[in-house]
Amino acid sequence: MNEAFADGSSGARRDSNLQRTGNDWIEAAFRAARAADPNAKLCYNDYNTDNWSHAKTQAVYNMVRDFKSRGVPIDCVGFQAHFNSGNPVPSNYHTTLSNFAALGVDVQITELDIEGSGSSQAQQYQGIVQACLAVARCTGITVWGVRDTDSWRASGTPLLFDGSGNKKAAYTSVLNALNAGGTTNPNPTPTPGPTTPPPTGGGSCTATYSEGEKWGDRFNGVVTIRANSAINSWRSTVTVRSPQKIIATWSGTPSWDSSGNVMTMVPNGSGALAAGQTVSFGFTVQHNGNWTWPSVTCSAS
Repeated sequence: MNEAFADGSSGARRDSNLQRTGNDWIEAAFRAARAADPNAKLCYNDYNTDNWSHAKTQAVYNMVRDFKSRGVPIDCVGFQAHFNSGNPVPSNYHTTLSNFAALGVDVQITELDIEGSGSSQAQQYQGIVQACLAVARCTGITVWGVRDTDSWRASGTPLLFDGSGNKKAAYTSVLNALNAGGTTNPNPTPTPGPTTPPPTGGGSCTATYSEGEKWGDRFNGVVTIRANSAINSWRSTVTVRSPQKIIATWSGTPSWDSSGNVMTMVPNGSGALAAGQTVSFGFTVQHNGNWTWPSVTCSAS
């Protein structure tokens, strides 16, 4: 499914004959595709969904989250990733890929091109590759053409080879990032315990920690909040062990105590959950030599 959402701040679907039948047409198409071919990989693909803070990105994210919560078949999300001086690679690009992957789908960069030249273009290409390598469920990068002259944006020289087929600085930066990505992840095993520790908390909600991607200097964690009975909102604390520091978060609003070792996470919006319903948030820990998992708790109101 391709480009079903509108640009701008509305977060709405694009107008089309299909959309005029109601919001269920993408779901109906995915269910029909799965029934027709159970082995087909079902993906949603769009452009201008690279910046986590943009309304269009959030609209697609909410659709995918809804699909996953209701068992609508969807396997991956594609990000077209067309960048230029007016739309550079956003600083939160890794957050976007991580947040979608945390929903349980693969993410792919499907139409990558970056207008520009020289070191600036090379650095942006390198950043894109590094962001994908840092997310275990980022399963592919497709550059949208080979030579600059083949591009739909030829005047912007956005590809890895010039019009004569010569390798550009961007080519070298991509190759270097790919080669480094194969050697800088020792994938050590944090301690303690099993991959998913027992839930903590009590009463009306519990918090369960599970490990995410791991690199040489940091690791991701995901906390799943489960409502044991209907709740109006929730609050979770995450405690890391010095010298660890939490350097990034997603899917919630964090605050820290004076030590910087205890993070309190609350919902971005309504935290209301029905009995048995779950919601997750995530974070990245700079471990500084300490691989011990954080401890997590949950309280509800």
